[in-house]
Amino acid sequence: MLTKLKYLFVVLAVGVISWGCSNESENKTAHISGNFTVSDSIDSSGDYSGIGFTIIKKDSANADADTLYHAVSDSNGSFSGMATFQEKRRYPLIISRNNRNLARSGVILAEDDSVFITGQLPNVRETLKIASREHNAMQTFQRLGKNFNRVMQLARAGQLKGDTLRDELQKWTNLYWDVYEEEEGTFASNFAAREAIKILEGFDKPQMMNRIRSVDNQDDLSDLGATFGKRYMAENKGLDSALVYLDSLSQITESPNSSKQIARQRIKLLYDSARVDQAQKELTTFKKAYPQDSTSEWVESMSYDINYLSPGDTIPEFQFSQNGKTISRDSLSGTPYILEVTQLSNRLYQEQFDRTVVIHSIYKNYGLEVITLPLDESQVTVDAFFEGRVKPWPVADAQAFDREELLEKFNIRLLPTRFLVDKNGQIIRKYVGNEFEDVIQGIQKIINKDNSEEPAL
Repeated sequence: MLTKLKYLFVVLAVGVISWGCSNESENKTAHISGNFTVSDSIDSSGDYSGIGFTIIKKDSANADADTLYHAVSDSNGSFSGMATFQEKRRYPLIISRNNRNLARSGVILAEDDSVFITGQLPNVRETLKIASREHNAMQTFQRLGKNFNRVMQLARAGQLKGDTLRDELQKWTNLYWDVYEEEEGTFASNFAAREAIKILEGFDKPQMMNRIRSVDNQDDLSDLGATFGKRYMAENKGLDSALVYLDSLSQITESPNSSKQIARQRIKLLYDSARVDQAQKELTTFKKAYPQDSTSEWVESMSYDINYLSPGDTIPEFQFSQNGKTISRDSLSGTPYILEVTQLSNRLYQEQFDRTVVIHSIYKNYGLEVITLPLDESQVTVDAFFEGRVKPWPVADAQAFDREELLEKFNIRLLPTRFLVDKNGQIIRKYVGNEFEDVIQGIQKIINKDNSEEPAL
């Protein structure tokens, strides 16, 4: 449990989740109003007119912005109107006066919501306040997150352990779940549900799965089942049960976007489980079903992995020297190892490091090695990382290899990325980011395979 709780610290930070949650094209409306004043230090007339409030939609840097709302304050500083939009999401808000943009912020637009904006010029950053059901719920969620992060800092420092830590985690997952239920339908509600699930994955997976099943029929949260639920089913019921579970999610959802995400998770699961031929077939089907995604980054990355970095494929060549000794794919022949590609300055890698040390200390008795290829450009950064830390395995120097070639050859899209390699130089599995939690299963697979190959005495 302690190892899993340590790993939990990696995934507890509030993730970057898309603000958009609807593909519907029908127009929606929200009422926008407010009151803005001007400091006497720059205008003592008491006339607060001419302050503009514009909400725009801009899909890309090169695209023209669409105006969803524009209003100008009267002499009292008041303004009011209706915003028209197609998606519930966060949009840029521009505050201006006399044709000069003075400040930029963001506002969440949700159907039939009422947004009230207040503030004062020129100190917009300090005085701007936005109130609405969505914004108020988000403030509640963010306050909860700040307090929870303080608790996790204590846990990382070793001040919370054992049953005390478990009780704290149970308290916080319940608090997040309360926000989910009390603010249902808001962005904050969805974020809170995700945090509650993440916490439970670290110490109570059955309870996690019960909560996931309670939201399976909600399109906005169907990704919880497709990720956390899929992992639980694969670990406890096996691959086929996990695939059946994903199929059931696909049948429940009414959202085309959710169906697409579930299809992606199914392909990834097949790839990770060494069912490469089936993964290739389903990727081909996916491209036909979603032709607009056929050249997307995800499809290109998945296609490369299936073709060149699948379980059973030989790990690409790599080589560096350390203390006069050459370390390479060929030199490691006969040794199972974990190959890490990362930046040592990467926060996720730093949080995972202690767990990797524990894994190495346990499984080095079975011949397992760890090799780290840092992408940091400065040797100072590499050396600084190991000040106060042990260096129990070979770590290449900064710029000991061609960075771009390495990224391309190993198809690195997210850091850290790791490969578990058996003694024959064949890939057991590729682990990206938080997937590293599953590495123990892969290591056990290597150990069991090696034991079965030993000749009987």
